[in-house]
Amino acid sequence: MSLVPPTKVGQLQDALHAKAKGSPNYRFYALYDKMYRADVLWHALRICQVNGGAPGVDGQTFEDIEKYGQMRWLRELAEELRTTEYRPKPVRRVYIPKPGKPGRTRPLGIPTIKDRVVMTAAMLVLEPVFEADLPPEQNAYRPNRSALDAVKQVSALLHSHHQEVIDADLSGYFDSIPHAELMKSVARRISDRHILGLIKMWLQAPVEETDERGRKRRTTPNKDTGRGTPQGAPITPPTILQTGNCFWIKSSRGNACGPATAKVGIRDNVRRVNDLRTVAIAGGVSHGRFHVSSPPPFAGGAGF
Repeated sequence: MSLVPPTKVGQLQDALHAKAKGSPNYRFYALYDKMYRADVLWHALRICQVNGGAPGVDGQTFEDIEKYGQMRWLRELAEELRTTEYRPKPVRRVYIPKPGKPGRTRPLGIPTIKDRVVMTAAMLVLEPVFEADLPPEQNAYRPNRSALDAVKQVSALLHSHHQEVIDADLSGYFDSIPHAELMKSVARRISDRHILGLIKMWLQAPVEETDERGRKRRTTPNKDTGRGTPQGAPITPPTILQTGNCFWIKSSRGNACGPATAKVGIRDNVRRVNDLRTVAIAGGVSHGRFHVSSPPPFAGGAGF
């Protein structure tokens, strides 16, 4: 479910998107204060409430926040951000069944509600900037787009002399994404040190797991290895897409992973869904297969 942003939040998003679209080389240097605006935080909380989800390591629920007073809770959070005293809590890690693969699981990171609200506020400010740079074949985690759009686009290609469909699933993508390259890609558009600092803290946040005997253990695998991002965190989609965009720009030039892709000239026919790449190629056999998974709910507003 996608919520319509308040009027002034929508206007802010439209202005950011227009600036990013009209100035491809512009780096945004003053976004942090937009994050803790009352209307932005309020909308971020509403999005998190609609998405639901279990509590994080602090055990705080949406019901707890309502009893405490939502506006009071938001004012205190805004003050934490304004004074730069905000620090993210560890991410609670659970394992959920992997669709279509019986017996296999995948890790899911569950930040606290406070962290999810701050991440969502950052997403409301960052998404319009990143959205302006994404190519038309990108379908994952974008407003008013879905996996079904990728399927329709590939279907249209199959009716225009493209006879083979190849899918590629990047194994363990969320666990292996390199922080240095990700931050470099984000910094191509964002120079606000507070925003960059937040993203770095979220990437390096400790992980808390509970074993079969109920014992809790905290580790820092992402910080120790310089890789990985919580799969399931609100901020993950826009930052991941920036890195994915960088990957495909390099790939099309033949100087990164996938030089063969550049050689056969199929980049324009790549349809991206999550960490999947579905490619339609002219020639070859007259059959193929689809492997498309629906992206998780992403309550981003249009533009900004």
